[in-house]
Amino acid sequence: MLDILRHCCDLLVEEQVRDVWNGSLGGIWCTGCQTVHGRSGDAIFPLYYLYSISKEEKYRDAARSLFRYIIAAQEGDGAWRNEPEADWKGTTVFQLLALCHAYDQLTDQEDGEALKPVIAKAAAWVSATFGDGGDTNVNYYLSSALALLLSDRILGKPEYGGQAKRLMHGCIDTRLSRDGWLFGEKTRMRPFTQMTSTVDIGYNLDMSLGVMAEYAKLTGDPKVMSAALLALAKHMEMVYPDGSIDNSFGSRNYKWTLFGSKTAHGSQMAFMLLADKNAAFYRAARLHTNYLASCIRSADGRFGYGPMHEQLFEHGCIHPTINRADALAVALAYGAESGQREHEDRDDTRDQVKLPSEILFGAKSYKELAVHQLRSHEWMATISCSAVRNAPTGGTVGYLWHRAVGAVQLGGMTVYRQYEEFNMPKAMPGMEEPIAPRIEVSREGRLYSNLYEHDAYAKAAAVNNADSRENENGAAGAAAVVHGKLKAMDEGSCYDCAAFYRIDYELEGDDFIKRYEIDVRLACDNIAIVEPIVTDRAAVAQADGRIQVEVLHQRQLMLRASGHSFVLDPGSLARRTVSIFPSVITVPLRWNTGKVAPGIYRFQIKMRIK
Repeated sequence: MLDILRHCCDLLVEEQVRDVWNGSLGGIWCTGCQTVHGRSGDAIFPLYYLYSISKEEKYRDAARSLFRYIIAAQEGDGAWRNEPEADWKGTTVFQLLALCHAYDQLTDQEDGEALKPVIAKAAAWVSATFGDGGDTNVNYYLSSALALLLSDRILGKPEYGGQAKRLMHGCIDTRLSRDGWLFGEKTRMRPFTQMTSTVDIGYNLDMSLGVMAEYAKLTGDPKVMSAALLALAKHMEMVYPDGSIDNSFGSRNYKWTLFGSKTAHGSQMAFMLLADKNAAFYRAARLHTNYLASCIRSADGRFGYGPMHEQLFEHGCIHPTINRADALAVALAYGAESGQREHEDRDDTRDQVKLPSEILFGAKSYKELAVHQLRSHEWMATISCSAVRNAPTGGTVGYLWHRAVGAVQLGGMTVYRQYEEFNMPKAMPGMEEPIAPRIEVSREGRLYSNLYEHDAYAKAAAVNNADSRENENGAAGAAAVVHGKLKAMDEGSCYDCAAFYRIDYELEGDDFIKRYEIDVRLACDNIAIVEPIVTDRAAVAQADGRIQVEVLHQRQLMLRASGHSFVLDPGSLARRTVSIFPSVITVPLRWNTGKVAPGIYRFQIKMRIK
């Protein structure tokens, strides 16, 4: 963890603006976006922290230069803009947190005292803006609670401490379910129809649960500690066995990177702060940090948003480096390892504890989210029936993972939309269709799909049969069945294609099996089954009807399809579809029927990795 923090801080020092004639002197330059991001100030704590433990002057010099930029960028009301051109100032709370943490760690009295007036102005703005609650994303209120608590302790403002407690308790009372899901990550740009549509694993793990954990440790508040432990244990179930994070169904999945959310901080805060309460949290922090390290681009050292980011973008964005450095510094300074140096090679019994996803549980259903997980010895899958608009749903697979490969199939946005102009790149060629597996029916010039069915129903169960690989640690396999109705891809359309569907999933031994059944009540122009596979290589159709695809880590996916009415589209073998969040390239294997009369049409695919 310390190694990656050092990597991040070295990159921040390297990218710091040094031109005295530049109006952003001291800020962190982003080559990928050709700007100094407004969140540059978040880097002040990791730079000061690394100086405090290494005594390397370059980190203190960089922190001091960055502080001068922070002062210059702070507006008269005490806030900072999210980006120089943006109106949104809510991210002031994160810069305030970084300044408070820096003040707490500084032993140089002169540097620490210089921070106080800046903290005072920012705290007054946060108090006035978020201190009494409101209607924006829940992470701002939870972060404000911690920021105001720290500001009270630095400035001696008990009214801030009172606001902090009301905010924290209010969020727990109204936004935390009894199972531990944290609701309230919503956006007016992405309408939702149910409160259960406002759970975002990325922001919850990367930000909200971390500040809850720190608040609980600082105050000793038993209500907050109990809530943080419950919520973190539940959200940990979305950490996959390789340390990647599943946010395929999240309310803000439009910034899903597989290592979390692009502009949030990092799950290491929450996991390390509470690692002394649950050994699995420590393992989650270690595994996730290892996965984060695997996302470092070889060309420029920045974090890529997925395993193929470097193939899609010449330059990476510095934004995740700033935020992840902050999270790693908090984890090291205040977490279970605080006061001692991390030894990566030591024999730690906590690493012998398994994550929930490492246990062969077979099947889990999360009723509040309308999400199901399947797990076997080789495979893990997330099946989503969530009500999040423009996210994979309708019983599709949002994340299909194999233990030798990692991501095999993913579900990003159904249609790419730049919900956050400054945090999301513009669409690129190859993004004309989604990367999620799906059924499509065309009728009278309109397109219908299960990806727009927000009322699908699914159930899942573990399977133990003689043909499966039994394992003393859990179930041998899993199965799920989904029922739904194909809906118009134009969500405003009232047209109905009168086509119903059933999808059966089965994890059996080495195989992942999908069985589709489409019940067509009115004649239609075409039924298509689309199965995008994560790869940058063309697929190869073999003589025996199988399809071979080279997937990640140079492994081979063998896919066998069967269905009398469906014919493989040979052009799809070499076609390419692209996703930015997460950053992957896929080959969208496609089978079509052509015109069909009313009836029931069946199709099956079986996947195996070699």
